[in-house]
Amino acid sequence: MDEILVDVINQVNAKADYKHVIDEIIITSNSPTKTIINLFTFLGEYIMENLSTVGKIQFELTILCANHPDRQKKILSNIAENESGQYLMQQILHSIHEGISLGCFQPEISIENLSTFMMTSIDGIVRDVVLQKCYGVFSNDQVQFDEIRLMKTLCKSVLLLLGTKEGEDTSWE
Repeated sequence: MDEILVDVINQVNAKADYKHVIDEIIITSNSPTKTIINLFTFLGEYIMENLSTVGKIQFELTILCANHPDRQKKILSNIAENESGQYLMQQILHSIHEGISLGCFQPEISIENLSTFMMTSIDGIVRDVVLQKCYGVFSNDQVQFDEIRLMKTLCKSVLLLLGTKEGEDTSWE
């Protein structure tokens, strides 16, 4: 059973490599602020397009590993890691450091705290969107999660925490 799960995850991960898209965004963006905006926009769109595959599988894997720590090592050691998500975060952080060096950003909090905030926010957005759209949790008109809007809100929060007003892009509204 675990071998089948690992095979499915490895097939999905092989198709989920988006480093080339990140590189293209970086090349075509003309400022650290625009790079950050474009990377978060891409992430929202990627989540929307891949929610039922990558998002759901990662969610199920997290639950499986939490409930069966004895199986975690065996499963995780056989998964061919796709590092696109880590690469995306590295590039966002690189853009933040570049923006600080250029004087575009004057952070309100430490970069370490900002990084933790971004990662936990992204994880929470993915988790709640998967729960709502794939499992029907929170589906009773309480609120409809929109992963693109949530990523834009997170991006705007990050830019404001970086001390810039350049993140106020009205095309997001």
